[in-house]
Amino acid sequence: MISKKSKRFSKGIFKGVIFFLFFSNFLYSQKQKEDKFFRINVNKEYVFLDTILKDKKMVLLGEQSHGDGVVFDEKVELIKYLHEHLGYNTIAFESGLYDNYKAYKEYLKDVSKISMYDESVFGIWSDTKSFHNLISYVKERAVKHDTIKILGFDLQEGSLFENYFMGDFKNMIDKHKIKVSENDLIKIEKAFVFRDLYDAVNNQKDSIDLYESFEKNLKLIEEIKNQSLDDKVLIQVFRSKIAAVSFEIQELQNQRIIVQNPRDEQMAKNLIFLGESFPKDKIICWGASYHFSKNIDQVIADDVTENYFEKLSEIEKKNTGYTDYKKNESLNLLKGALPMGGFLKGYFKDKIYSIAFSNYEGEYGLVNTKPYSILSFPVNSIENILVNKQIQKCFVELNSQDEISYYSSVFGNVPFKALWGKVFDALIFIKKTYQPEIKIYPKNNDVKVGNSYPYIKGKVYDLKYNRSIANAQVSFLSSKQNLVTNKNGEFVITISKNNIEDKLIVSGMGYLNDTIAVSKLIEKKVNYLKIGLKPYKFEGIQLDNVVISSVSKILTAEQILEKAKINIENNYYQNPYNQDFFYRTQILKKGKLTSHMEAVVKTYNENGMKGLNSPDAEIKGELFQFRNLINNGFEDINHFAFIFDRDVILSKSNVLYKTASYKLKKEGMVVENDRRVYKISFVNNDPGTYSTGYGYPAPEKSSGVVYIDASSFAVLRYEHCVVRRTYELKKEQDKNAQMKHKIVVTYKNFEGKYFMNYCYVIDKIIVTSKKDNSIISENYKVNNVMSTKIDTSNVEKIDRTLFKLDQNVNLVSDSSYWEDQNFMVQDDKIVFDFCD
Repeated sequence: MISKKSKRFSKGIFKGVIFFLFFSNFLYSQKQKEDKFFRINVNKEYVFLDTILKDKKMVLLGEQSHGDGVVFDEKVELIKYLHEHLGYNTIAFESGLYDNYKAYKEYLKDVSKISMYDESVFGIWSDTKSFHNLISYVKERAVKHDTIKILGFDLQEGSLFENYFMGDFKNMIDKHKIKVSENDLIKIEKAFVFRDLYDAVNNQKDSIDLYESFEKNLKLIEEIKNQSLDDKVLIQVFRSKIAAVSFEIQELQNQRIIVQNPRDEQMAKNLIFLGESFPKDKIICWGASYHFSKNIDQVIADDVTENYFEKLSEIEKKNTGYTDYKKNESLNLLKGALPMGGFLKGYFKDKIYSIAFSNYEGEYGLVNTKPYSILSFPVNSIENILVNKQIQKCFVELNSQDEISYYSSVFGNVPFKALWGKVFDALIFIKKTYQPEIKIYPKNNDVKVGNSYPYIKGKVYDLKYNRSIANAQVSFLSSKQNLVTNKNGEFVITISKNNIEDKLIVSGMGYLNDTIAVSKLIEKKVNYLKIGLKPYKFEGIQLDNVVISSVSKILTAEQILEKAKINIENNYYQNPYNQDFFYRTQILKKGKLTSHMEAVVKTYNENGMKGLNSPDAEIKGELFQFRNLINNGFEDINHFAFIFDRDVILSKSNVLYKTASYKLKKEGMVVENDRRVYKISFVNNDPGTYSTGYGYPAPEKSSGVVYIDASSFAVLRYEHCVVRRTYELKKEQDKNAQMKHKIVVTYKNFEGKYFMNYCYVIDKIIVTSKKDNSIISENYKVNNVMSTKIDTSNVEKIDRTLFKLDQNVNLVSDSSYWEDQNFMVQDDKIVFDFCD
C-alpha cells in the first residue's frame, strides 16, 4: 500500500532535480570587475554582510538541491551571525504554514515542545544533524530570554495540520459565533485533511459545489471583527489550503501546470502574510534556490544542460535499473515558470535579498538515501573559474546590470546558463559538498535478555468442538507481558524469574477464561501446554449469535457506537505510556516468500489512547531488536508506523469517530473474557475518506465488524476490509493493479484500562492484464504487530518518530535474543476470508 503519510521524495534523477528546483571562463573573466568577491575564512566571518544586509527585512537562503550537507551547515552558521549581529529573529522554512505556527505556539507555552519542529519542518531538513544544531542554538538563545521564531510558508502541510487544524478551526468559529454547517465542516475536513478529492476531480457538479462551499465559508471567517493573530493565521491557512486543493485537483485531472506556479504564488502570499503579521521582525527564509529566484526567464537550459541530464539518467539507470528522464525534456523545463522570488521582489522591493549556493565537487543526496557524485562543470561556469583561482569558499555579490551569461549549478547541481545577477542578489560558493549527516538520536539501553526459564509452547482450543482458537489472549496476571495465539491456536511464551509466582490467564472471544499457576508448570517441568476453553453459556443457551433479554434496554447499533465513543476516556489509557511490540512483516510474490523481517520496537505515546488523524506521526519509538530472515536492510521497518493508522481507537478515520458515514447493523451478541459483547457490522458509505488509514488510490468500498463490550462499551475487536480503486501501473502500462486490505485489531485490559493488543494487516495486490482483465499475479504483504509489554509507571520519553526507526541505526541481529525470546503469531498461510 502506498500511504499518504510516507511522503516519499522522488528517487528519479529528472524528477529529483525538478523536486530540488521546486520544493522544492573567458566570459566570466570579463565580469570580475563588476561583481564583488568576499573570501569566507575558516572562522566563518561574515562582516561584509553588515553593510550589504543593513536595511533588509528578509534574506532568502536557497539551496541547489535538498541534499547538500555543506550548504545546510553554512546556513546554520549564517543564521547565527545574522541573528547576533544584524537582529534577524525569525526563520521561515519551506514547510507548512499551519504546522510551524502550531509548533511555535506550543514551544512558547513549554520550551520542551521544541521537539515539535521535528514534525513541522519537512524531514529533508529536520532529519539532519544540521537542523538539530540549529535547534540547539535556538534553545541556547531561549535560555538567555532571546526568542527566535521558527515559522513556515508552504501550503503543503503535515501531521500537525492533520491532527489539530479542524479542532482549532472549530474553536475559532465557535468563539466568534460563526455558523458553519455540519455538511460544510465535513467537506472542509475531507478536502483539507484527508485530501479526498475523487468526486471533485471526476464530477463537475461536485467540484463546483466544493469551491462554492470554500468561498462561502472563507467569506464568513474573513469578516470576523477584531481578529487575533491566531485568527489571522487560521484564515490565511484556509486560503492556503484552498490553493493546495486546487493545485492537487489540477494535477489529478492531468491538467498542464507550468512548473509549480500555483504553489509558488501561494507560498509567496503566505510569506508576505508573515511579513505583515510580524512587521518588526527580520526574517531569514530557508528553501530551494528555485523558489527564491526572480526573473527566471533569464535562465536557459541548453544542450549543455541536456547533456548533464543524460549523464545523470545513465548513472541512475545503472544504480536503480530505472530512470524517468525523457530526451530533450530539460530544454523546456523552465518555460513559463514564475517562482515565488519574483512575487516577493515585487512586494518587498529593495527590502529583500536572495542568496543562492553552488559547489564544484563531492556528493549530494537526500538524508539517509544513496548519494550521487557531482559531475564536472563547463569551463565557462562560475564554479570552474573560482576553482581555477584556488578559491575554496567565497561570497559573490552579483551585479544586476551585467549582460553576460554564464553557467552555474545553483539549480539541482546541474549547469544552467543565465544572467545570474538578474536572478539572485548573491552567490555563496563552497568548493566541496557532502550529503547531509543524519541527526543523532539519544541512545537507549538495549532490551535486557536472559534470566529466563526455557520458553513454554502451547495451544488453545475449543473444549467442546476440539477446534483451534485463533487470537486467544495469553497473559500474566500481574506482569506486563501478553501475547495472542496464531491461527492454529498456538503460542510461545518465555517465563522469567519474576513470573514464577504469577498466574497465566488464557481468554478468547466467546469462551470462559482459564487460569494456570506458573509455579506448577515450572515444578512439573511442563514445556508444552494444551489449554481447552469452554464456550460461554447464558441461561442455558449458548450465545453463538443473539441473546434476548427482557431486562436490558435494547440499544440501536448507532447508540452502541455513540456510547463506545463517549466512553473512550473511561475505557482507554489517557496518559503517556510505553508499549513494546513484536513486529513481523512478510512479502509473498506469486506464492513465494520473498521477504521476512522481524523486530522488537519500544513505543512512546505521549497522548495516551486518544483519536488523531495521524497517530503514526505522533507515536514515537526505538528499534531494539531486528533480524532479516529473508532479504537484507530496513526497507520494511517503517511500515510499522502505518499500523497505528489502522487502529480504531488511535485513528479518527473509521466507523467509531465518523459513524454518520456508515450503515450499521446489529448482528447479535457473543462473549469474550466472561463478558457479553455486541457484534455490529458496518458498510462505509463514504469509503474514499473514512476507511482507517490513508493510501492511493482512494478506496471504492470498505466494510467490517466491530465488537463492543455490552457493559463498559469498550471496543474489544475490530475487523475491516478495504478495497481500493483499480489503477494503472506506471512502469508497465499494459497492466492494472488493485489493492485490498484486511485489518484485524484486538485490545487488552491492563490495570483497568485498554490498550492495543494485536494487529494483523494483509495488503493484497492483484495485477491484471488490460487486454483481457486476466489475473497475472496476486502478491501479499502480511504485517503482524503483537503487544509484549506495557509500562505506565516508569515511562521513558522517546524522541524518534516511528517513520524514522531506521535512521542512524546499525543494529546487528542478536541470535541469543531470538533463541531466548520466541514469538508466535499468525502462520504463513494467508486467509483473506471476509474481504473476498
